[in-house]
Amino acid sequence: MSRQERMEKDNVWRVIASLAIPTALITLVMVIYNMADVFFIGKTGDSRMVNAIAVCMPVFTIVQAFGTLIGSGGCTAISVALGKGDREKSRQISSFCFYLCLGLGLILTLGLNIFAPQMIKMLGASASYSDFAILYLRILAFGCPVMMFSNAFVNIARADGSIKEPMIANLIGTLVNIVLDPIFILVFNLGVAGAAVATVIGNVISILILIKGLQKKSDFISFRAKDLSLKKDVVLKPLALGLPIASGTLLMSVSYMIMNNLLIGVGDNAQGAFGIVRSVMLLSTTTQLGICMGVQPAVSYCYGRKNIRRVKEFIVKTGTVCMVFGLLVALLCIGGRDLILNAFIADESIVLFGREMIVGCLITAPVYAIYQTAVTFLQATEWAMWSTINTLLRQGIVLIPAMLILNAAFGFGGLVFSFAVTDIVAALVGTVLLVRRMKKADPGRSDSFRDLAGAREERIA
Repeated sequence: MSRQERMEKDNVWRVIASLAIPTALITLVMVIYNMADVFFIGKTGDSRMVNAIAVCMPVFTIVQAFGTLIGSGGCTAISVALGKGDREKSRQISSFCFYLCLGLGLILTLGLNIFAPQMIKMLGASASYSDFAILYLRILAFGCPVMMFSNAFVNIARADGSIKEPMIANLIGTLVNIVLDPIFILVFNLGVAGAAVATVIGNVISILILIKGLQKKSDFISFRAKDLSLKKDVVLKPLALGLPIASGTLLMSVSYMIMNNLLIGVGDNAQGAFGIVRSVMLLSTTTQLGICMGVQPAVSYCYGRKNIRRVKEFIVKTGTVCMVFGLLVALLCIGGRDLILNAFIADESIVLFGREMIVGCLITAPVYAIYQTAVTFLQATEWAMWSTINTLLRQGIVLIPAMLILNAAFGFGGLVFSFAVTDIVAALVGTVLLVRRMKKADPGRSDSFRDLAGAREERIA
């Protein structure tokens, strides 16, 4: 049975496990990747360098957002094309995505190096550590093309339901970064410069391995200029489909900038604590995203085949998995927050701020799962506009006012719960939109998701 046949005919739980577990591991590896710099810089005991890395995080979230825009949209568009048997279009889409990554990456490298001081000031950096932040930003900027390519084509490589190549590439790249971080930071005493160099090298190794793996998929993935097409459906469709996740990441970066600026009034170490807690929060949110994105090709393929009942079944069961995972993460991280924070840095002030932040940021991790399920599968079934709207609500339209209002009303104690308030609103909106989408996709069948949750599994001999 081919990968495409398994996505349409195999046991749903088995398909979810085969697609979601490896992709969740890939995203978990990416979280570890993001945490490595903060962790090893924390071992220097210099809170200024921890604060510098924390304040730069929104910039590279933006770089990842562009990669996600290209990769997530490209993955969905290629999966739908494969479901329709159109391999020529899938080659055209992948070639367009490749050259777009290269062009945008080079523009970001140039822009971040020229405007680094202005960017650091806008991010809310304090004068006490701005030199560290500028150095870290400029070195990492040289890795923008490879980071963007890695983020994009790790997703695109999954378009046919396969996960081996992206998983191996991410794992080896992360291991290289983790090995080089302590050598450059602690042994060679390079500080933030060492952390940045290790990250760039890790990404280079990752894409070299990824490219080698993608060569096996040359029947539907291409880097060749002759396959590059600027036709409307080749250019606009992947960008529109990738917009929900990418726009949310971009707006979240703006929200993080505002958070950093609000934390200036609390203290530099509050910014450092937020950088650590943000890394911990990514453990939950990014893994939930990975679970949903892992199943996304199956949903898109079944949608392309007009098997709407199976689409619904994938949505219900994937959402359940995400909620259970979110609950476990919330319990473990809130219960063990002192242990987690002290593992990063033994600074009493940072740990004190971090204790409150972990509770506020992770208490609604199970609720976030509902939002993420809705956003991903609205996109996977070509309702990109509504998926984008819900994403923008969660990542900024609701979050930014919530931060400003709660900070004004309750100070730091209210500010840390702005993410929780936003998660609840976004989950409610996402649920309504997803139910409406399924009604429109299959008006002749039962609209209830409840009948699917208890439905008997189809078993293929």
